Amino acid sequence: MIHNIDFPGLGKLEALPNGDAVFYTDLLGVRGKIRQAGRYSLRWPGWCAFWAPLKKLGFLSESPVAGLDCRVNPRQFLVKHLGPQLQYRDNEKDMVAMRNLFEGIQDGRNKSIRMDLLIERDLETGLFAMNIGVGYPASIVAQMIGSGQILRKGVLSPAMDVPYGPFMAELSLRGIAVNRKVEYSG
Repeated sequence: MIHNIDFPGLGKLEALPNGDAVFYTDLLGVRGKIRQAGRYSLRWPGWCAFWAPLKKLGFLSESPVAGLDCRVNPRQFLVKHLGPQLQYRDNEKDMVAMRNLFEGIQDGRNKSIRMDLLIERDLETGLFAMNIGVGYPASIVAQMIGSGQILRKGVLSPAMDVPYGPFMAELSLRGIAVNRKVEYSG
């Protein structure tokens, strides 16, 4: 269900379902211990209203348009037509905003944990927020493996195999702050 949230530093954003939150409750071993889990993409107000009619009209379809001399689908057309017009200029920033919200009962009391993250493009390096949000964590984990902080071999789970405290400290050293708020009630 699409809903609005207030995000520190940004104001009101649209939150739309994105992915399978149950996968993460199982991965973290908290299924049955929390009342609600959700994964949402956050967008500026009006984003859903803009895309809904385009989707309804088939502009996001990947099926070729019948009657054309070449195989092109509506989505390819949108990418080719809009892509060049939607590129960031050198002085423009993108952002990554993320909120994780966990609600449940601990020791007979309602407990909620909210973690917010906001990353902006670095205009000095030109790195986009998504570059920073994906590249820095990957680099930190690679360095942890190289230094022996992570000893397991093979494909690892970030949630289970990466030491939380040291990882978060390294993120902070790179300017990525995760704001954590814990509340109890009842």
